[in-house]
Amino acid sequence: MRISWWDVFLMVAGIIIIYQLIKKILGGSWGTEALIIALLFFNLGLTLKLNSKFDRHIMWHKFKVK
Repeated sequence: MRISWWDVFLMVAGIIIIYQLIKKILGGSWGTEALIIALLFFNLGLTLKLNSKFDRHIMWHKFKVK
């Protein structure tokens, strides 16, 4: 299995966001708005990644049925 640059980017971004979330819980870090926006962008990145895999999976079923 090959890991793309997008996977590496999402892993690094996820680690940074989790670190900042823990710091926020313990008493200080990014502002709440910045943390929420970062989580939304992370969610968007994961959705785009999973959507591309889902499209390939659906295409596999379309060709398999024929």
